[in-house]
Amino acid sequence: MSWKIYSLDQIKALAKFSMENPEAFWRDKANYVSWFRQPEKILEGEPPYEKWFVGGTLNISYNAIDRHLPDKKDKVAFYWTNERLDSFRSISFQDLYQEVNKAAYVLSELGVKKGDTVSMLMPNIPEAVYFSLATHRLGAILIIHYVGLSEETVAYRFNDCGSKVLIVASKTFRNGNEIRIKDFVDKVLESHTTPIQKVLTVPRGYSDFNVNGKRDVVYDGVKPKGKVYVKPVEVEANEPATVYYTSGTTGRPKGLYHSNGGYVIALNWAFKAIFNPTENDVWWTVSELGWPVWPMANLYTIPVMGIPGVLFEGYVGYKRDLFSRVIERYNVSLVWSSTTTLYTLKSLGEESVKSGDTSSLRMILNTGEPLNVGAWMWLNQNLPQVKIADAYWMTEHLSPVGATPYGIGEIPFKAGSAGIQFPGGTYFLIVDDEGKPLPPKQKGYIVLKPLNPALAKMWNDPNYEKIKEKYWSRFPGYFYTGDYGYVDEDGYLFVLGRADDVIRAEGERIGTLEVESVIVTHPNVAEAAVIGQGGNIIAFVVPRQGVEVGDALRNDIKNYCRNAGYIVDKVVFVKRLPKTKSGKIMRRLLKAILANENPGDVSTLDDIRIMEELKEALKSLS
Repeated sequence: MSWKIYSLDQIKALAKFSMENPEAFWRDKANYVSWFRQPEKILEGEPPYEKWFVGGTLNISYNAIDRHLPDKKDKVAFYWTNERLDSFRSISFQDLYQEVNKAAYVLSELGVKKGDTVSMLMPNIPEAVYFSLATHRLGAILIIHYVGLSEETVAYRFNDCGSKVLIVASKTFRNGNEIRIKDFVDKVLESHTTPIQKVLTVPRGYSDFNVNGKRDVVYDGVKPKGKVYVKPVEVEANEPATVYYTSGTTGRPKGLYHSNGGYVIALNWAFKAIFNPTENDVWWTVSELGWPVWPMANLYTIPVMGIPGVLFEGYVGYKRDLFSRVIERYNVSLVWSSTTTLYTLKSLGEESVKSGDTSSLRMILNTGEPLNVGAWMWLNQNLPQVKIADAYWMTEHLSPVGATPYGIGEIPFKAGSAGIQFPGGTYFLIVDDEGKPLPPKQKGYIVLKPLNPALAKMWNDPNYEKIKEKYWSRFPGYFYTGDYGYVDEDGYLFVLGRADDVIRAEGERIGTLEVESVIVTHPNVAEAAVIGQGGNIIAFVVPRQGVEVGDALRNDIKNYCRNAGYIVDKVVFVKRLPKTKSGKIMRRLLKAILANENPGDVSTLDDIRIMEELKEALKSLS
């Protein structure tokens, strides 16, 4: 029987148009933001030297707040709650306007001006939004650091970005534990030389922290009591807005900056294409500060679109029913989640998505790694009314490369795939070791021909030498993602893992995600990570809660994989996998521990204690 999916062809045609006519494609997208001065040119130059919306001036804070006041000042901009569900706040756009102006006034009094960098170590609270948008209001550059990095890494990043002002909260709570942020910052600044001159502390109702008289400023003591107004500073579209440090799955983190204009426009197009949000939607991004996802959603898209967002402080796995209770309380319709969070929900069981009323939820977007088949099947079974969307992007390219753009039209979802070419100017292809394009179904290196406003530049790289060496030298003419995968006959991209993690076994190259996607469909498995060791495949497996662990399960998993065509030599049972705070599995850490080697930079590891847990688990192999 002949059949056709019109929306699939429509999206492919739009992607083709965006690649062949980037200026025409992006010209109307410029209307997603309000300009003080209209751009003179849409595009100038080619990567990595390209500029977008040249000559246009704007302000992110103005676009997120001021322009909405005439018709949305009483509308909720953000809801906030915590993992205990014992405290709740609602912030209207008028509230947001007043709080951001007060925060901007205090920052300006501390000397922050256009082009300065401002660093932040904050939990997921409204004040994090206030100070972020206040930084942008002044035309300054925002750098959000992870809460939980090592002292050495934070000091390195302070020096690398050059911030003189640091904004912190006194403390936060995650998974029932108190995390004393201000105490940690005190230790960093006492033991390392950094450019930080002022530390602005949000006390959160607590006073149990030290105040260094010359350096520290307590926000409650200097916050204006009445109304203040700080005029938004005009910034040219290509000037840096924010610096992100990469997740560290591949070694030393590096700074990458995104622009004030093109980056925001590209994000708003991306989410119109994926979610197609409406005035009645409520959007919850399940993310910690320090991962690009948090500001992408809560600073540069949700408030710019003028729709309500949910800020959640804590760990979504703290209680089994927490995820569904937050959905129910705020009638959440859109969720943007890390892959790790979705695996956590699966490991907690159906109570995690069925305890509360989740009928408002219409779409979940997965980000981090391709969602494995087992998790996708579980979500479909337990949330049958919810579309599961996926996207493949990276800190270097914060617009999807491949995706399921349901906001444009319905397309088939293929479990394990990131989706099809995303309309945005950039296209992906698969090449061999010599850089020659490969046909469908053949595995190789994922490279890009990038032409998108959300393509990052490297921080402290004025002559583009570092970015050319890092990304453009391996395959001349292409931007190398560092990932391995293939494209199927329908144009769907399958990411099989980092190229550095590819396992050479039985004379073949096997991507880590190929084997992992099989293991996690086993009914007793919650998560898995595999690595290669001398041609052998070693699987680290997290069993589902309540499952008896032993040789019977170990052999069953090996047979399960053998029936799927993979020989797994060893299975190691672990309580959890080593991950970055952005949810990516740190396979190089597993390799290092298995080989008893130095693991290198572990600054973005979610919990350093897992190192000892893994070493203990590996004793079962000896």
